Amino acid sequence: MAAGSIDGPRRILVFRIGHLGDTIVALPAFKAIREHFPDSHIAFLCNASEGEERKVPATSVLPGEGLFDELIGYPVPPGSRGIPGVLRLIRRLRRSRFDTVFYLMTRNRTASRIARDRKFFGLCGVDRIVLDEFLSKNLLELPATGPLRQVDYEGGFLLQGLREEFGSGAVPEIASPDLELTQAEKDKASKWLSDETGALPGIRKLLGVGPGSKWDSKIWPEERFRSVVGALVDAKGVFPIVFGGPEDREKGERLVRDWGTGSVAAGSLNVREAGAALSFCDLYFGNDTGTMHLAAAAGVPCVAVFAAIDFPGRWEPPGADHRFFRVSVPCEGCHTPDCFNDHLCLASVSAEEVLGACLEVIDGDRN
Repeated sequence: MAAGSIDGPRRILVFRIGHLGDTIVALPAFKAIREHFPDSHIAFLCNASEGEERKVPATSVLPGEGLFDELIGYPVPPGSRGIPGVLRLIRRLRRSRFDTVFYLMTRNRTASRIARDRKFFGLCGVDRIVLDEFLSKNLLELPATGPLRQVDYEGGFLLQGLREEFGSGAVPEIASPDLELTQAEKDKASKWLSDETGALPGIRKLLGVGPGSKWDSKIWPEERFRSVVGALVDAKGVFPIVFGGPEDREKGERLVRDWGTGSVAAGSLNVREAGAALSFCDLYFGNDTGTMHLAAAAGVPCVAVFAAIDFPGRWEPPGADHRFFRVSVPCEGCHTPDCFNDHLCLASVSAEEVLGACLEVIDGDRN
């Protein structure tokens, strides 16, 4: 569709699948669509109801109200619930009579999948698909062969597509995600932190730590987390709090024992409560995970170690206070959850340089 060609859709379907980080980076785009069509019925089609172990449903991070009027679960992959499940979804979408789909899929969507999605929405009776052509012209092929070029932040890419549709003045060039945390969520997080740390937030320097990931290829060595955080405890008296999913709790408890101080939030707080708890932290230090995106969206400076499995820049949250480490290696662009090269890219990031960045951020003044 050409820029400015959308003429008042009344029933909009926003399509984006993924997990925690994928959803957080899209929050500014969701907000831009809502602001452009304040009176339209807007539904979010995502993997909201999937129950795969260790995965975080996209809807768990959304504000309770304001962005979407309806949430619709999508089977991922499409055959995971069989043909009957897909047919039920098609029937539901046809009954809803959506007139426009905003196609906010990630840049590593393949051309064949985009073609399949177009056919799917055609079967659902949707007349217009927006941003599918924009995505098709800007695909990032993964796995890729290095060296890889620097690319724009994923959230900024979505906003760029919307600017082409709505006009340059209607959508910001870049926007940091906003969790729109409620006072109740902040109060609950404050109480949890007070109970765990023995002091009200703001009295002690709190360090959010994210040592896990759903992908093993993204996990920086545990002994380096132990070393960096231990040094921060000794030098700055920080109180480390390990965030993540239930699967990260055992590692968190092991690290806290080694540090001799700290607490484990992994598995104890839901996603938005964890975001509220992170908002009280002075720094997030960890891997490239959904927790990193959650911390950045909560306004926390981040020091993060990136594996070289994806294009540089693509998943780096905007903000001058952040520090990111990524080393290019011959096998970069592999985009695999399981490393086949002894974690070469992660092993190339030293504990000393990461500690230096953490000290620099902690010693600086937070805006």
